[in-house]
Amino acid sequence: MKSVLLFISVAVSTFVIGLWGARGFPIPFIAATPMQARVDSTFGNDKSEQIAQQRQEQAVADPDNGKRNPLRMDALQAATGFTLSPCNPEMKAKLVAATTAYAAAYRWRDTCNPMFGNCEPAIERANVMYSSPLDKRVRAALNEAFEKGGITGQDFPPNLQMEVMSLANSQGNPVSACTQTSERRMR
Repeated sequence: MKSVLLFISVAVSTFVIGLWGARGFPIPFIAATPMQARVDSTFGNDKSEQIAQQRQEQAVADPDNGKRNPLRMDALQAATGFTLSPCNPEMKAKLVAATTAYAAAYRWRDTCNPMFGNCEPAIERANVMYSSPLDKRVRAALNEAFEKGGITGQDFPPNLQMEVMSLANSQGNPVSACTQTSERRMR
């Protein structure tokens, strides 16, 4: 008896779902309203350039900006040194130490936890503080060093890996440039 009732209920529900599907799965109780256009910018609007310029001015005018210059210079020198001499383990150690110090000052997650709130203001502030012309040079040098090979985010402390890779705009390459040149010589 139970199996007959189960069979009948499955048959009826299959019929009803099939009929509903044949009509395109309409949902009668949801009324569609036309969306309003919300375009508030025009073609050729240079508002974003103005905002970027204001951010750079803020970063340069910040009283803590000068305190970060030694970190920037150390990171720039270490990245350049590693790029020029990737086979030297001392250069790699200097790059890791300087970049760790530089990224520790950039760390925005100390002020905000992405799982429990909106971190846009903290990220925005960190990006503004690290948008000076010297910071752009450091980021470019870090990117070049990471792309050279032999260094990755895994070479840094786990709590700073995200910041390091963000500043370098690269995950790095675990294959060292030294092994690449020795492989070419063997061929």
